[in-house]
Amino acid sequence: MNARATTDRPRTRLAREERRELLVDAAAQVFDGRDPAGVTFEEIADAAGVSRALVYNYFGDRQGLVEAVARRASERLSERVTIALASTRGLRDALSAAIKVSLEFAHEDPAAYRYAIGSTAALVPGLHDEQVGDMAQLFGDGEEAQLVAHGVLTSLQSMVLHCVERGTSDLERSTEIITAFVAGAFVGVDEIGFHLHPTWPVPT
Repeated sequence: MNARATTDRPRTRLAREERRELLVDAAAQVFDGRDPAGVTFEEIADAAGVSRALVYNYFGDRQGLVEAVARRASERLSERVTIALASTRGLRDALSAAIKVSLEFAHEDPAAYRYAIGSTAALVPGLHDEQVGDMAQLFGDGEEAQLVAHGVLTSLQSMVLHCVERGTSDLERSTEIITAFVAGAFVGVDEIGFHLHPTWPVPT
């Protein structure tokens, strides 16, 4: 009896995780091009082919659902950046690789990129702050490092969004321009004591 129950648990948990992922997929589709505040749980439930009660059971309220969509997008972008960084040598190459995959991600799914960078700040207030905090670690952390990280990250993300909104097709050239801009900022802050310290494995 106990062995059977133990065997069943992973399958139950996996089914729940898969169902949650399907609900997040449905929400992302319904949210696309709309203000999430105007989307009802009924619409999401209909898109997922489930009951409204089930959506509530997983996310509690709209805020929980919006945050799930945003955090998943952020995780997917972060995974791409991590993979890109793992194959680079040197800080400028790493910066270029991170920017290139960000541009590719944003062009593939502009709505997901907006969620990933926390541009739905009114609905997911902590996401952008967390990203700034992560980048601040590259400069040693502290209040001034947070200021530097906020400026660098906001500039990078706004430039990527600009490329998407203007329909820029030459991603290589856009990568080159954004890399030069951000690298210049790194050089400038380095001169006044904010030295960049990679937090990812750098191949030798």
